[in-house]
Amino acid sequence: MNTTDLNLSDLFSNRFFRIPDYQRGYAWGETQLTDLWEDLEDIAIDQGKYRPHFIGTISLQELNVSQLSTPELQVSQDGKKFYNIVDGQQRLTTISILLFEVIKRLPLKKRKDLISQYIYINQKPRVYRFAYSSIDNNNNLYLIREIFEEEKVCSARSNVYTNNLIRAKNFFQEKLKTLKQDKINELYTKIVTALFFDVKYIGNNLDVQSVFETMNNRGKPLTTLEKLKNRLLYLCSKLPSGNDIQGLSSTINRSWGNVYEWLGRNVEAMLNEDEFLSAHLTLLRVPQDYIYSEQMAEQKVFRMFCNRAINYNYSDTRGQHENAKKEPAVTYKKIYDYAVDLDNFVPYWYKIHFPDTKTEDGIRLLKIQALNGSKEMKLFLAKILSLASKKPDKVSECLSLVEKIVFRDTIPGIGLMDERSFATKARSLHLGDITLDDLNDELRSSLSTPCNKQSLIAGFRNLFNYQRGNIGFHRWSGLKYFLFEYEDSLRGKQLAHLTWEQYDNTSIEHIMPKNYSENWQNEMSEYLSDKHFSPEEEYKAKNIILNSLGNLTIIQNIKNSGLGNNKWSIKKEAYSKGCFSEIEISSTTAWDPWSSQAIYLRGEKMLSVLSSLLGTLNLSQKDIEDLLFYEKKYV
Repeated sequence: MNTTDLNLSDLFSNRFFRIPDYQRGYAWGETQLTDLWEDLEDIAIDQGKYRPHFIGTISLQELNVSQLSTPELQVSQDGKKFYNIVDGQQRLTTISILLFEVIKRLPLKKRKDLISQYIYINQKPRVYRFAYSSIDNNNNLYLIREIFEEEKVCSARSNVYTNNLIRAKNFFQEKLKTLKQDKINELYTKIVTALFFDVKYIGNNLDVQSVFETMNNRGKPLTTLEKLKNRLLYLCSKLPSGNDIQGLSSTINRSWGNVYEWLGRNVEAMLNEDEFLSAHLTLLRVPQDYIYSEQMAEQKVFRMFCNRAINYNYSDTRGQHENAKKEPAVTYKKIYDYAVDLDNFVPYWYKIHFPDTKTEDGIRLLKIQALNGSKEMKLFLAKILSLASKKPDKVSECLSLVEKIVFRDTIPGIGLMDERSFATKARSLHLGDITLDDLNDELRSSLSTPCNKQSLIAGFRNLFNYQRGNIGFHRWSGLKYFLFEYEDSLRGKQLAHLTWEQYDNTSIEHIMPKNYSENWQNEMSEYLSDKHFSPEEEYKAKNIILNSLGNLTIIQNIKNSGLGNNKWSIKKEAYSKGCFSEIEISSTTAWDPWSSQAIYLRGEKMLSVLSSLLGTLNLSQKDIEDLLFYEKKYV
């Protein structure tokens, strides 16, 4: 590497900068933006000049003419050079955004020359001083249209990276709008003359991906996904002549570009890259325990893609013999197939995190993940969703069957499947070992297993004996899901008051509150009267009545915090304006006032809905009493 120190004016004098495809998107937030702004404010004048302020290192690798577009080639004929930013793109992105906003506020007669010097050459089409390598890259389109305000460029989708770009623009706009013109002029001079960069030039004889990986591990660590891309590009460059190296490199870059776009498509938060990578890897190789952890996935992918791949086992199951199947050597096809498979899978990984709730299948995805949000389940659902374009009816059937199985699995005593086995089924589908029809047959067969009534009763009763929180139905992992199903059973054909999209914004409310002593002492005393309980039995009785199924309902979080331990008349009034479950509680005459009798009657009705979800249970009166109140003496 050759090194030189340059201020911004010198740096941009004959250079154009490109963010290569292997770079992560723009990630600076308010903390870093504030630090930069305060650095600029603190730059002082020394002997008539602003004192130099070191802003950091940037590493550049010159692009050769074969890598330039036609407009870029025209610019290069005037002696201008184009560089990939190997390290330092976050700083240069930020300074380019700030500089554009400052130049907009300078006198008109200066603006044209400064735009040409720092932002773009005004030809058709414009050639930007700072941009992404791929012209059609979503982030590049957003940068040009929204940040540099070229309206003729087509609009781009918002994602987590573009969200950061516009936040930076808004941040600087807010700072600048309070400055008078003389301060704007001073700020411009500081930016272009006082900010100095330690510029390193990377020779074309170096493996730039290895350099990028080494440099970027100094600060915010690279994700496994980022490092893997560089490994594949490196291995690609080492393939024997005769392979289409350029085409394979383009495939890798395109695949990773799509992966980053999908993972960052939601503007609120980017999906975890390494969780995605480890889930996808489970479709291709057998881990030790159903699904690859992020740590094990990192180890595995770099064994799959290394010069000594054939020394490692193909799968990671325990107790393999020395003659176990080994990884195939790295070839063009192995790299290509992996990159394409990763690219094909990522849209479905995104869609199961953000389902289309306008469709029945989208609602089912929400409901299944409300019951089981494990990585194994997400992997399975993403794989099922990938089959929807060819077999939509079969996919819908599969999701319906899975929802029923997963709900039943939450009920103690009558579970059907180990939740982790869904990852294995996803891999079997992906590798073609089973078909969707085979899977649906297996799921239907599992569901045909009758519910053992006595096991179900014993399972729920045990929740009142659990040592670390004997809170009965409130401990049931499927309770909230069931309460939403009960809400749906009351709704009929009416418009929903409380939808599945609001699942995370609801909580479970004790109608007779846990802290009953404030306003519900009479109701509790009435329940306990004439029972002649021992102190231990009385303690258990109170716990049972409060956590019996009939005393629990769903309620919106904001409403729950307001109701608290209020007396029945206040709660009844609030419930009358709530969801269908609340309205039923407040308006059913037989349940007014709310008492142990009301808790029994409502619980009995709720068990009939549970029975319909599981198939007919034919519960006797004693079964109902044992389910709701542990045993008869607590009824």
